Amino acid sequence: MKNLCNYLFLGSLFLFMGCSNNSEEPAIDCDQTDLSVSIASLVNPTCSTQGSITVGGSGGTTPYTYSIDGTNFQSTTEFSGLVAGDITVTIMDADGCTANLNTTIQSDGGIAITLSSTNSDCLDATGSIEVAASGGDGAYTYRLDEGSGQTESTFSGVSTGDHEITVTDGSGCNATKSIYVSSNISLSNDIMPLLQAQCTFSGCHNGDNGSDRNWTEKDDVLNKAEGIKSRTQNGSMPRSPGTLTQDQIDMIACWVDDGAQDN
Repeated sequence: MKNLCNYLFLGSLFLFMGCSNNSEEPAIDCDQTDLSVSIASLVNPTCSTQGSITVGGSGGTTPYTYSIDGTNFQSTTEFSGLVAGDITVTIMDADGCTANLNTTIQSDGGIAITLSSTNSDCLDATGSIEVAASGGDGAYTYRLDEGSGQTESTFSGVSTGDHEITVTDGSGCNATKSIYVSSNISLSNDIMPLLQAQCTFSGCHNGDNGSDRNWTEKDDVLNKAEGIKSRTQNGSMPRSPGTLTQDQIDMIACWVDDGAQDN
C-alpha cells in the first residue's frame, strides 16, 4: 500500500511538472521568420482579356493564406481578373507572420494612357488636357467625356472638374483614364479679399463670434472651406450689408472643389 501511494505521488508530480513546462507557447518573433512569397506564373491582361497571377510561399509555418490588397486573404494561390498596374502580394502563415512582394502587371497589346492638364478659368472653359498613349496597334482616336472621337491628342476649351478620357486603337481596343482640371482661383488673391470685403464686419466673421470663424485668418478659412461654400450657395452667407454675385459664389465653389488649396 505504501509503494502504491509513492507511485501515485510520483506520477502526480511528473504530471504537474509536465503541465508547468508546457502551459505557455513560446512567443513568435515574426522579425526572425524566413517566410517568403514568390510568383509562380503571370498572365498579363490584353485589351480583351484580364490577367492572372499564381503565387507560392515558403518558410514560416504552414498553412499559408494570400492577398493582393492586404485585407482579403485566401488559401488558393491564384488571383484572376487583374488589370495592368502595380500590386503587392502578401503571404500570411499560421503564426500570423507576413511577407510582401511588389510586382507590376503589364499590359500585353493593351493601351496605356498618361494625362496632363492646364488650369481653366472658373467661369469660362479655358483649360486643356494632353493625352499620351502607348501600346495597342496605334491609330488612336481620343474622346473626352461623352463627346465624339478625334485624332488629335489635345483637348482645349476644357472646364474645371472631373473628366474622362477614352483612347481607342485601330483594333477597337480601348482604355479609359480620369483627370481633374483645376481652376485658376487663388486663396490669397481671390478668396480672402472677397470674404474680407463682403463677409467680414463688426460682429460677423471678424473674430467676435468665435475664433474659428474669423475670415481675416487664412487657417480659419481653410478649415471651414466646405461650410463657406455651402452657406454662400444657400444664401445664408453673407449677412447684410454684405452681398455676393452669382459669379463670386461660383468662384468660391471652384476653389473649394479644387481642394481648398492654400494658394
